[in-house]
Amino acid sequence: MEEPQHRIRAAHSESAITVYQAYSPEIGLPAVRDGRFPAAWKRDRMTWITKPR
Repeated sequence: MEEPQHRIRAAHSESAITVYQAYSPEIGLPAVRDGRFPAAWKRDRMTWITKPR
């Protein structure tokens, strides 16, 4: 089976959905290693999705 180019990964319960964000290696690897985002990560590029019940 061919791996899709884009995929949405999420976990859900009866009251919440958590969607996981993928990052490029220059952001993701230092974040995992150091436990915080590096300077290359920009908060203003984040998108928040909220869907009330």
